[in-house]
Amino acid sequence: MRFALIGCNDDSLRMVRAIADSKLHAIASIHNADEYREQLTHLAPSAISSEHWESLLVSGEVDAVLVSPHSDAIVFEDQCRKLVQAGVPIIISHPIGDSLFAYELEMMREEARGAIFAYSPGFGHPAFAQLAQLIEQGESSDIGAVEQLVIERHMSMRDRSSVLHVLAQDITLQRQLAGQISSIGAVGAEPGDTSLANLAVHVTGTTAVIGRWSVGPVTDDREATITLVGTRGTAVVTAYAADRNWTLCVGSIEHEFDSHDDASRCIDQLEQVIAESALPPDWEAVCHDLDAMEQIERSLRRKRTIEFRRDAQNEEGAFKGIMSAGGCVVLMLALLLLMAFAIVEGFRMPMIDAGAVQESGEEVSRMHVLLRLWPVYPLAAFLLLQLLVFIAKKPKTGAARDESHS
Repeated sequence: MRFALIGCNDDSLRMVRAIADSKLHAIASIHNADEYREQLTHLAPSAISSEHWESLLVSGEVDAVLVSPHSDAIVFEDQCRKLVQAGVPIIISHPIGDSLFAYELEMMREEARGAIFAYSPGFGHPAFAQLAQLIEQGESSDIGAVEQLVIERHMSMRDRSSVLHVLAQDITLQRQLAGQISSIGAVGAEPGDTSLANLAVHVTGTTAVIGRWSVGPVTDDREATITLVGTRGTAVVTAYAADRNWTLCVGSIEHEFDSHDDASRCIDQLEQVIAESALPPDWEAVCHDLDAMEQIERSLRRKRTIEFRRDAQNEEGAFKGIMSAGGCVVLMLALLLLMAFAIVEGFRMPMIDAGAVQESGEEVSRMHVLLRLWPVYPLAAFLLLQLLVFIAKKPKTGAARDESHS
């Protein structure tokens, strides 16, 4: 496969190394990655460095694009939108940014029937599959019914951006193992702190497994310790640096995994999706994970657990939300205008002696009925605007109809 690279960070650099070590793949072009120019030139000397990324939208130019946030956020978001709209498969270095932008990409991806993969270190590691199996087995597993999922991160750099970057990846891991997240709480820092050296996060979800996450200093070569606490014992995965294999200890039995190339695993899954013309279902769930991440700041500020709903986002739902907000504005304006009109007319209207008017035989001037009904017009306009949902709603394609009937 031929890849293009937009932006670069330490995680996407792992992808570039995997592509450089493979004889089946190559980096064709590099864009917006000046900070990593020297390393990228060494890993992909034949790649073209260019500011003109629009050529990637041409069908057949590249097979997929590796995307990482870079310094120009506006250009980055525009690049992602156009790539997804063009149906170009992309691998995004997770996390990408805020949840609203991620949901926007999801709606575009669904319409274009494209592929978006969220990559992070440890992608597809067999240790995660082992932990998920223990949770699914319930009371019959070797450790009994799992009650807690504890993730301890060991980081040398515990500044705010680094901690939140890793936490976003672990929130996704929490969701993959223990189900969708319904509430999240954070302690150990103030909202404006530049460092989150002692951040601790508590998570609950759709299952009985409670999640706990914490960050601490590096004391040895461990990067993370992931523990399942069951009714009869524990299962502990120890994640080491890239030059050492991970281990799983269930009770007193320890198992060492073979070396795992997470970047190659991600590329293999992408190839499979492209070959089968399938849609990876995980990106919408990643959008929910980013939504959960954004509750961390609220929890630190309010010093309490934040509960939230997570409904699937689509164009029709967004339209209804906008119309609901617009409807409230229209109703408030109509009420304010009605009050203002009543006050003005109250001062302008003279006192009328009905008996004297009848005796004189003079005609009483009356406002035209169409003008008197003016409060109805903004409300009628709002109700008519609701019919736009039938215009904005795009018809399903034949493939989408087949999926809905199946």
